[in-house]
Amino acid sequence: MSKKLLTALALAFSLSLANNAAAECDGFYMGVRGGIVNHNLGDADEALGDRLEVDDNSWIAGVSLGYRYTYFRGEFEYTWREETNEKTGPVDARNSSDFQTMSYMFNLYADLAPYSMFSPFIMGGIGMTNIQYTFKGFGAREKKYEEDNFTWAVGAGLTAKVTNRFNVDLGYRFWHMGEIEKASVRAHEVYGGLRYVF
Repeated sequence: MSKKLLTALALAFSLSLANNAAAECDGFYMGVRGGIVNHNLGDADEALGDRLEVDDNSWIAGVSLGYRYTYFRGEFEYTWREETNEKTGPVDARNSSDFQTMSYMFNLYADLAPYSMFSPFIMGGIGMTNIQYTFKGFGAREKKYEEDNFTWAVGAGLTAKVTNRFNVDLGYRFWHMGEIEKASVRAHEVYGGLRYVF
């Protein structure tokens, strides 16, 4: 058998393996995420004064269902965030506020090196966030605010390919969740995630 024929067969075999690997990397996938988020409320309405105070880190958990093809991914995602509690004022006249958000998003990702062992990615998403804020003032009844707001998010991160079907993600996202009582709700999130292609 000639060297040229052997070379052609080896090349064809290599291309076949590469195509099979690419096919395994692409397709429908399911993902889970967990991490930490820090909310920030700014530009509070004078009617609420300084009652809108949220600056605690809280845990997040999310699930997603999506589809990946070559350099791109699209997914639907639900993100739950742990409720935070703030206490302000002197002990004998302390105010308390509870704050929580939950988001429903559609996200688009661009994987910059999709079939490599490590791939940087960038993302953007739009959707809706449910915001709940409860204020309990000294000598006053509890007051609750709730909004469903348009939300957008942008972020970046790094994917590690464990196998052709199993990936580990590390990322950062900035969220803008609209307003509650004229206070702008933003958040910074750091997360880790697992994805599996069916």
